[in-house]
Formats: sequence, structure tokens, C-alpha cells
Amino acid sequence: PGVPAERTQTTKMHVLRSNEISALDFAGKLRKEIRDGFMFAEVTNCFDLVQFESYGEAKDAGIVRMEGKEYVIRDGDVVFINGNKK
Repeated sequence: PGVPAERTQTTKMHVLRSNEISALDFAGKLRKEIRDGFMFAEVTNCFDLVQFESYGEAKDAGIVRMEGKEYVIRDGDVVFINGNKK
């Protein structure tokens, strides 16, 4: 029973409508457990990202950077939150 292995990780897109919000506060808007387990955010600009076939390819090219909880999300940022499961 349970969730099949291929469905254990979920990726969702959320549009942020606030001008200034930290990566940690954004994680909390998504879900309390995400905020509590926050480790770091992977950040890149959407216009840079579309030049690549995949997110993995963009990471390999070095356009994705790691940011901490105090990072202020900017217009055009694509953010992937990494954390511990609580």
C-alpha cells in the first residue's frame, strides 16, 4: 500500500503576487512542513531557464544557484525549495 515510488516527489508551480518575500516565508505560504524543513532554495531566472531543455540541464550549465532562507525572491525567479521531511 501507499504511493508508488514514481509519485513520491511532487513538483508544483505557484505564482507569487507579493513584491518582497523571503524564500523561507514563501516556503511557509506553500505549507508549514516545507517551512519547518527548509534547507535552501535553488534559484534561477525564468528567461535564463527557457534556454535549456530541462531544469537538470540548466543546473549542469551552472545557471541555478543555491540561496538561503533570507533570500528575497525577485520578479522572474524560478525557485525550487529543498528541505528535510518532518
